[in-house]
Amino acid sequence: MRVRLLLVTAALAGVAAGLVPAAAAARLPVVPAATSVRIWPLGDSITLGTSTPQNFPGGYRTALDQILRQSGIGHHFVGMTRDNSSPTLDVDDQARHDGHGGYRIDQIRHDLDGLAHGWTDLGGRWLTRSDVSLDPDVVLLHLGTNDILQRWDTHRFRTRDGRVNLSVLQQRQSFVADMTSRLGDLLLRIHLLRPRAMIVVATVVPIDRAGLAETVADYAASLRLLVDHLRARGVPLALADAYSAFFAGASPGARVAPGLLSDDGVHPSAAGYAVLARTFAAVLEGRTLPVPASAGERP
Repeated sequence: MRVRLLLVTAALAGVAAGLVPAAAAARLPVVPAATSVRIWPLGDSITLGTSTPQNFPGGYRTALDQILRQSGIGHHFVGMTRDNSSPTLDVDDQARHDGHGGYRIDQIRHDLDGLAHGWTDLGGRWLTRSDVSLDPDVVLLHLGTNDILQRWDTHRFRTRDGRVNLSVLQQRQSFVADMTSRLGDLLLRIHLLRPRAMIVVATVVPIDRAGLAETVADYAASLRLLVDHLRARGVPLALADAYSAFFAGASPGARVAPGLLSDDGVHPSAAGYAVLARTFAAVLEGRTLPVPASAGERP
């Protein structure tokens, strides 16, 4: 499996080399206490805050807003939608985000500068429209869960429905490698369109369903390698290892720590969203954040 993943990151090297200067700064300037860092929560229904039997208002964003305030990190959440907000986020004017239920890696990628033709594109071209000023300093990305749930890939496998059989090791390795390549393309596109932004990419939270847990684990391992690879090429990336955080405190042999997933085994519970918030916050608190651009510097 590791050989296959290394081949994926090696294949991305040529793309990264064309987009990122070799001497790109690895360290970004400190944010003055009085400034507000624009944070873009981006991803799927877990960014939205979906849960079962009912959605959790604000998802991880509610707890993250409170943690950052307590840490003295001035911030403002940005995005195209305000769906599934919470009273706290509304009061603080922190309701915006781009969590899109059911969206895969390719759909988020297409909506950056085109149109994915999904349910909640909101017009697409999120980073290239003249009528939208979406210029984040930090991007928080959780994405890939729906690729796994839908067994979606760009090519057909030798199965009855043409989709991957995740119980076959070789097919699963190919599937995860393709997912990783798509995510790498997405990360590089965000960097090309918003080169100042730091991107904090999360390993996806575990899926507690038969036949899918191994794929999530493989994807987490692949994503860690991808982040290391692109950081070495100068892309301002950080890893939020949500997958590992959901196993902290779990008993030996358990799929995930108790109480962190909701009834569907896919979306976090209220406690799980708190863990995801702390995972993102730990990265933001421990890193030097980019200085927000002045209004005249924004595209």
